Amino acid sequence: MICRRCGCMLDKGTRICPFCGEPVVFDETGRRLEKQDDQAMEKGDMPELVPLKELAPVPGTREETLAELRRLRQYFSAMDEKYAVLEDLWLMGSRWRQPSRSHWLAGGGLLALLLYLLIGIHFPAGVIVLFFLLWGVISYAGYQRSWRAYVAHKAKTELDIRMTENQLRTFYNEATRCFLPLDYTSPGVFHELILGLDSGMITSFEDYRINN
Repeated sequence: MICRRCGCMLDKGTRICPFCGEPVVFDETGRRLEKQDDQAMEKGDMPELVPLKELAPVPGTREETLAELRRLRQYFSAMDEKYAVLEDLWLMGSRWRQPSRSHWLAGGGLLALLLYLLIGIHFPAGVIVLFFLLWGVISYAGYQRSWRAYVAHKAKTELDIRMTENQLRTFYNEATRCFLPLDYTSPGVFHELILGLDSGMITSFEDYRINN
């Protein structure tokens, strides 16, 4: 059995691809289902991930494979921009980091100290409690604000990724006689496959899939 998304070989009974996370659901007879588990896929208002159709058989000869690859490359070239957008979104998502409480405590402490030195002269000596009050308010308010911004941006990025993935998946499902897994339909993979088969560096699509 082959993962419809990344093309990796899966053991019988596998429910989730260990390489890309694509769900693989079976009925009681062992037949794979197209519909995915709503409970596993739903996340708030996140749209359900569009299921992928079954892969077509791989062409029997190198010449037939090259002809089909050129045909499919022409078809998927309409989505080249979407692949670039998805890569940018993945990169953007990987850069988001949760705000650090320790950083806000340290920064809040420095700012509280500065404010205390500026306004502390107007209060009786020894009112150190003012410093701790300022420190707590600044650290808490700053951390809460940065946390809300992080959650909002993270949710927006995840939604954009899901929407773009679903657009690609819908377009992929409309391709005729597509033997390529979804992850093999990006412009770079098409170029590498066609160049390799043309030059003889790649003997077949199966060899390329095994080595990648």
